[in-house]
Amino acid sequence: MPACKPAARLAQALCLGIVCLGVSSSPAAAQTAVPCNAGALAAAITAANSTGDTLVLASGCTYALSTPLPHITGRVVIDGSRSTITRSSGPAFQVLVVDAGGNLNLRQAFITNGDGTGTFGGGIANSGILTVRESVISNSHADFAGGIGTNTGATTTLVNTQVVDNQATQNGGGLTNDGSLTLIRTQVTGNTAGLQGGGIGNTGTLRLQDSEINSNQANTAGGIVNFSGGATDLFQSHVNANTSVNAPGGISDAAGSVALVASDVSGNFPTNCAGSPLSIADCTG
Repeated sequence: MPACKPAARLAQALCLGIVCLGVSSSPAAAQTAVPCNAGALAAAITAANSTGDTLVLASGCTYALSTPLPHITGRVVIDGSRSTITRSSGPAFQVLVVDAGGNLNLRQAFITNGDGTGTFGGGIANSGILTVRESVISNSHADFAGGIGTNTGATTTLVNTQVVDNQATQNGGGLTNDGSLTLIRTQVTGNTAGLQGGGIGNTGTLRLQDSEINSNQANTAGGIVNFSGGATDLFQSHVNANTSVNAPGGISDAAGSVALVASDVSGNFPTNCAGSPLSIADCTG
């Protein structure tokens, strides 16, 4: 059988991803209203890890954390109701952690001020299955993956979500992916990395559909860095206005594969893809 071309591979993967996102045969879970305080949220997560309940947060509430929340170890849905979950004080810790075997579906929430100093993932660290919809991940930092970190073997899907103003001292200011990461109608903007990948650092499988990577900064590859073994596919997506000290400013492919389908890489500084260790088809300048 002939090898699947990048464009066909991307179209098939995105189609399957959308179908999987839209279809569920599981029975409706019970809903649990979570009062507007951090202790109530921690207790609700502990219970939901066993029961699989949907946690409905108090509309517009700020859940200010002084200690880490319990890790997600079961199947948990958090309906944020446009509330904010933030690390307010205390030691460095990530706002949400999904363990291997855990499955978190998060929607309509603001996740902010996570601190993953010395580790991976500032706002959210995922080692299981993570789906984020209609949410904002912002102002968090870590050594790698200032906003969200996806570990080897994990799966992360972002839909209609913004990853904004996060920082990594090393790679992946907004996102770092060592597993499988899919972005659909999602913006990654204003993130910073001390080394490579101001927007995204990838060593796994990265797919973007109708998404934007813009105005991110790094020492190299302000937009996206695709490391050895990584596969990055963009479909109807844009990588614009990213900046770096060293070329390229848009996308750098170190030793993996990058496919651009109906996508635009332009207006990055000092170059779009020129200077990448491997050339990227359909990317000029």
